[in-house]
Amino acid sequence: IIDVMGFANEKLEEGLWMSLNGGLLEVSNKNTDLNSQEPEFDPSSIKTGGYGIIDVAWRNKNEVWAVGGGGTMHVSKDGGKTFKFDNSADDIPGNLYSVKFFKDTGFVLGSDGVLLRYTGMA
Repeated sequence: IIDVMGFANEKLEEGLWMSLNGGLLEVSNKNTDLNSQEPEFDPSSIKTGGYGIIDVAWRNKNEVWAVGGGGTMHVSKDGGKTFKFDNSADDIPGNLYSVKFFKDTGFVLGSDGVLLRYTGMA
């Protein structure tokens, strides 16, 4: 069952992403026929521990962030094919609902007014 869908990199021509029950995530490629009754999606390698993915955002063509239930964040360095857990939000109770990038600065919105900022620096 599809939980959430969105446009890859916020652009129709770059394809779609969708999250499924159980924390699964799939991404279409740029050449997918979006007029098709059933567009093709490729599963991403992501281990969410069953927490659902609520939003996905592209920082650039390679770096993709996924946020979701239980304050989980995951990052991909290969355009969304594989994701690794990011522990930056480990101490935040609740869900992370939205991730957006404006140039290289990113923001994550979560439960109870949580606002995280990412500048790309460790």
